[in-house]
Amino acid sequence: MPLTRLLDRALQDSPDKPAVVFRNAVTTYRELDEGSDRSARRLLALGIGHGDRVAIFMRNREAFVELYLACFRVGAIAVPLNHRFQADEVVFAITHCDAALLVVDGPLLPVVAGVPERAPSLKGVYVYGDEPEGAENRWKDVPADGAGDLPQVSDDDPAMILYTSGSTGRPKGVTHTHGSILATAVGRGVTQQLTADDISLAATAICHAGASVGVAFPTLHAGGTVVVLEDSDPDLFLEALRRWRPTRTVLLPTQLLDAVDSPGAAPADFASLREVECGGDQISPDLYERFAEVAQLQLNQLYGLTECECATLNPPFGLIKRGSMGLPREGVQLRIAGDDGGDAAAGEAGEIQLRGPSVMIGYWDDPEHTAATFADGWLRTGDLGTRDEDGYLHFHGRIKEVIIRGGSNIAPGEVEDVIDEHPDVELSGVVGTPDERLGAIVHAFVELKRGRAHPPTADELAAFARQHLAAYKVPDRWTFVGSLPRNAVGKIDRHALHQQAAELDSA
Repeated sequence: MPLTRLLDRALQDSPDKPAVVFRNAVTTYRELDEGSDRSARRLLALGIGHGDRVAIFMRNREAFVELYLACFRVGAIAVPLNHRFQADEVVFAITHCDAALLVVDGPLLPVVAGVPERAPSLKGVYVYGDEPEGAENRWKDVPADGAGDLPQVSDDDPAMILYTSGSTGRPKGVTHTHGSILATAVGRGVTQQLTADDISLAATAICHAGASVGVAFPTLHAGGTVVVLEDSDPDLFLEALRRWRPTRTVLLPTQLLDAVDSPGAAPADFASLREVECGGDQISPDLYERFAEVAQLQLNQLYGLTECECATLNPPFGLIKRGSMGLPREGVQLRIAGDDGGDAAAGEAGEIQLRGPSVMIGYWDDPEHTAATFADGWLRTGDLGTRDEDGYLHFHGRIKEVIIRGGSNIAPGEVEDVIDEHPDVELSGVVGTPDERLGAIVHAFVELKRGRAHPPTADELAAFARQHLAAYKVPDRWTFVGSLPRNAVGKIDRHALHQQAAELDSA
């Protein structure tokens, strides 16, 4: 079933129920269906049809959901762009996929002022939402009264191209079909037991897979309500909890930390939530404790990537193992591939590999990387992990991040987990840097908790680490930072850490 049928259940059962909430505006399923149809006919009026790419450059807003659905209805491919992109990044994505149209909201219009001249594939740039006075090419002025049936769309048709953050080199265009996105919606729905009574808070950027493929589409498929948060702000988050009483949400660890640390946070604010998922980065033991104290709820850590959104999660209605990434969700097969290519035993580290209908079909116009990413039908994630005796996944970092010190392999995630256990540590990031004698040394960057009367020294942290790690895994060098560097999606920027470590170690 293609994504053109995503709203069918709710349109039949409760067409006047809220589908999307943004700011103070409530859009019902009937209104979302009608708005998506108008936008679909505007696409057709502009000559956009089956297989054409439509770039969407917006901050979080209800129009983003409408445009996704409009693209799906005409068989066009939605290309959501990170709202933090600068002009060069927008140009790269548009030219890489030969996008025919760019839809942008008003505040981001200055960023794309010179883009059309640099992107010859574009037929036009249209502004939709918060239009500045005197703006030309307004989306609402495009004729939407074309009659006739919309094009036929199949499950195998590409539906979205999502550009990865690309911390080292150019981003790749992860390509999902109608079938792979719908499989994720169905799989999440079964695993999370989503119902029409659910209210999901889309608190991360809806241009990314987490909030769109992982939150919005599964909730709409179940007939629930999606509350779209305008920005990543703890006060806005808490206000949304109080006003809309969501049952579920997905957050980055930094967002959750800001929320539970907010002076205005109270247990009553979190009382409506049945499930809070957290992923995309490390979760410190302290964050688990602080969240449980404030929300009186266990945090559900998950593992996913743009190529397969939410591959595993701690089951919301089962055993939650702190520090693990949980079990494969419905429709996802997972294996740990050992050095010999076979399945690794419980507790044995290897590459995390995934298979199932939710996995991407490949990277757009990039057969080389696509071929290298798949092995016998399995998606090679490039991530290192283990599975315990209960099948729960434990993440140890990127394989290419493995530090080989004196011939011994060290997983940065294992070292970080130990450092983060120290009561005075907020978060840590560990990288390896070249060393003539050992091949590499271990360099730890540490963000300490603020306001401590007697912050630990490097020697004290090393002594603490030696209590839990083999000697060769204990960091050789320690650097204290006010805050760890983050990339565009809020994850620890390991590329930046490598650069800092190289500069410090060479000095």
